[in-house]
Amino acid sequence: MKFKKIKILALLMAFNLVACNIDTVDQSALSPTLALNNIAGVQSAVLSTYRRVWEFNLYGQQINIHGDAFADNVEIVNRTGRYEQENINGIGVYANRWGQTGFGEGCYGIVKDANYVLAYLPKLNLANVPSTATVTSQNVIDHLAGEAKFLRALAIFELLRVYSYEPGKEIGGFNLGVVLRDKPTLAVSDIDPKPRSTNLECYQFIEKDLQDAIAGLVPSANLGGWPSSLGTITFPYRATKAAAAALLARVYLYWGRYADADAQATAALGFLTVSAPVTSANYVASWSATPHTESIFELEIRASDFSGVDGANNSMNSITTNLLSGSQYCVAASAELIAAHESGDVRRNLYVTSAATSNKPQVRKWPAEKGAFVENIPVIRRAEMYLIQAESRARVGGNDAGAQTAINTLRTNRGLAATALTGQALIDLIMNERRVELAFEGHRFFDLKRLGLPITKNAATSVATIPANDFRILQQIPVDQILLSNGVLKQNPGY
Repeated sequence: MKFKKIKILALLMAFNLVACNIDTVDQSALSPTLALNNIAGVQSAVLSTYRRVWEFNLYGQQINIHGDAFADNVEIVNRTGRYEQENINGIGVYANRWGQTGFGEGCYGIVKDANYVLAYLPKLNLANVPSTATVTSQNVIDHLAGEAKFLRALAIFELLRVYSYEPGKEIGGFNLGVVLRDKPTLAVSDIDPKPRSTNLECYQFIEKDLQDAIAGLVPSANLGGWPSSLGTITFPYRATKAAAAALLARVYLYWGRYADADAQATAALGFLTVSAPVTSANYVASWSATPHTESIFELEIRASDFSGVDGANNSMNSITTNLLSGSQYCVAASAELIAAHESGDVRRNLYVTSAATSNKPQVRKWPAEKGAFVENIPVIRRAEMYLIQAESRARVGGNDAGAQTAINTLRTNRGLAATALTGQALIDLIMNERRVELAFEGHRFFDLKRLGLPITKNAATSVATIPANDFRILQQIPVDQILLSNGVLKQNPGY
């Protein structure tokens, strides 16, 4: 897809948690009134928001690596400074990467863009919005609003994973979430410091956004009728009902609302034309397919989006392999992750060990299938929905048979035999399946965190087990953000 970058005056500048960065004015920028006064401009703003999501500091690399490096799936190969502090759970990792090119402002930049879209869509004259036989003008409005809410929910959820405990899993009663901003910055008062909402309030906010998205997004069967003047919508590169339901399933899983997580995972699969996992015979090749065979939501990256330096520094391929000249090759799979694979598991074939890989298990999930360092980023895959079904059914209790059905659908498509385990043994197997299936996709640490489990570090780190009540489980909010808020913003415990 083509991403148009819409520049706005200072009101559209990226804001951080406290949103105090308003002192720089882009003299060449358009005002929001001019940029968003027609449907094409609003859609361009939506597409620009997708562009933010795959930046290096978000899903382009760091989210996918952090979830494993903070846990027990990563071993550092080349010590360039990258991910070394994450791998030993050092203090201040996210605080040092908050700014304009960092995680915090990256997520809030998505929120900001989505808020502008949602503020200006209702101002459009419906008579000037194109329609077709299968997609009405109101459908177009609702779909773009659904995309904005999906992306906003995704960004807020990532912030919550990093800075907050999940509802019901608080340590020491600490229940603060993140700052919720749902209005565009149209006046100075819109960027006044705000306190952190509770984690429950934040989860409820995300839930509402995703429920609205599911209701408003055009059914995939009708997307072929998207008005041609607005281009085309290609699955899975933009939000769909399936993607919104899948993300809501993930949110409910973290929330501990297991029956709802199961229901939304089932709904997400039901929205798809093909819902089964990729077969074991095609599994490895699926990581070279564009889009990935199992993708429900995937970020499309093109060669024009990466310069040579960007790719060499920022791509998943560069950080995990040395297949291309100029690669970073900083992280490999830990011995413990490799040992978690059962005999015959086709997923083990994604790790290659040789003298050329420094005798470490090199990750081949990210093969730069589109050219030098360029690969798409699957964010949500069908396999995850089966894992959510299985875990949710097993944890609710009384539905081991349903959990077995879900996990065996995945296992038998990964070269493994079906399981007949029940109870805690079944739950343990499902969690191991999550570890193996979703490795290097940003889940492992956050799975342990949401369940209140200790982080047993892999031996290569020489780091002792980190208990669930260790203050490092939550990341530090940058000190300058606390100071700028004049006491409104509260720091996480222990910092």
